[in-house]
Amino acid sequence: MSAYFVDVWQGRLSVSADTLARLASRLSDDEMLKAQAFKLPTLRDRYVAARGMLRETLAGYLAVDPATLKFVSGPYGKPALLDEPLQFNISHTADLLLIAIANFADIGIDVETVKLRRNFENLAQRCFSVREYQDWCELPVEWQADAFYRLWTKKEAFVKAVGRGIALGLEQCEFAVEAGGQLRTIPDEYGSAGAWLVHELSVAAVNSALSVSCSGGGLSLAPELESGFGGDDGSGVLQNRVGNNCAALVTPARCYVLRRLLLQAD
Repeated sequence: MSAYFVDVWQGRLSVSADTLARLASRLSDDEMLKAQAFKLPTLRDRYVAARGMLRETLAGYLAVDPATLKFVSGPYGKPALLDEPLQFNISHTADLLLIAIANFADIGIDVETVKLRRNFENLAQRCFSVREYQDWCELPVEWQADAFYRLWTKKEAFVKAVGRGIALGLEQCEFAVEAGGQLRTIPDEYGSAGAWLVHELSVAAVNSALSVSCSGGGLSLAPELESGFGGDDGSGVLQNRVGNNCAALVTPARCYVLRRLLLQAD
């Protein structure tokens, strides 16, 4: 059994008033100030819920009071725990929250809500590498939206994993366009593309405590962890999936156990 693990927690940010009050009590003064800066109550409550659930989840691994956790920011703003080996990354879209927790560094996760857009081509040309854009343009039109969201979430997850965020330039990390496609090229400072592992995550439904065992230098994926975004052949009508979610996890390519777990704050 590998000594390394990645746990991906999935939950909802809509919680009861009592739960929201409990989660708010976990937050630091700085976090509460940030919460109060939101003008829309829905956005404020989602921020409180996300930060509170992050604190409670991390505290469960460390057996400490959630309110005592201290966070620091990396050179480009990536958050981390102060003086703790546990690593995490967080992403949310609308009401959905994903938290990735690992006992090794450089993990990134991203989730996006699928939306109808009129400017897929303009965004793809601006954010994809030249080769990605060419490959994307060669896809049948009915497949392009699926491929766009797959690539977008993978790119976001990678730039979060290396701690740079969008400032790195999404076009600087290049992926194979097909479903399940891995990294092809990245900036030299982050090693070789083969040193990273990318998972397309289904977030429509997750069974609690689903374990996946490692195999060789990577991971043996269970069907539940394969992309649930497209059809079997990658085709389908985008309108049928508007409002669904597309997600990706990026980690260093090493042997570890990956689990999908449900967050239940109430």
